[in-house]
Amino acid sequence: MHARDPLGRAVVYAIDMLRQGAGIAEVSERAGLPFDDQIGPHLRHIIEHYEALLSGIDLGVVDYDNRSRDRQVERDPVIAVARCHALADGLTQRLDRPWPETIAVAFDGGVAGDDRFVSGSTPLRELLFVAGHAVHHYALLRLVLKQRGLNLPESIGKAAATIRYEREQNA
Repeated sequence: MHARDPLGRAVVYAIDMLRQGAGIAEVSERAGLPFDDQIGPHLRHIIEHYEALLSGIDLGVVDYDNRSRDRQVERDPVIAVARCHALADGLTQRLDRPWPETIAVAFDGGVAGDDRFVSGSTPLRELLFVAGHAVHHYALLRLVLKQRGLNLPESIGKAAATIRYEREQNA
């Protein structure tokens, strides 16, 4: 796979989002902000979605709801950063291996969470999902950090389509 084909570009995008997460953890730690209050739980949630994708891709079933919910990740920014880097490395290494054309995604649903669903998908779609999901959480973290006097770079927590739109409007 080449980094210029759609799947390769999606892997690069997903890795970039992991690097942003590691950067948020590092910045908040340097600023002395309480990591386990809101920052860590958001990053843990993102990390575990990426882990579910990577572990499920070769099994043929990705289950985003069956996560470890590892509280150490949300309490310790060093652990969160290390997991982000490990996932980025895992995705980079995964580029050299064949990807299945289709996969199944299992998830819980229903108001009480009692329903189990399985839907067909593709690795490309799921890479775009975890990256976009991370952007959504980074937007929430941007607000949390701003309230605590810490401003993130403008592109963090902003959807790719919004960045492109703003660039076109300013051209």
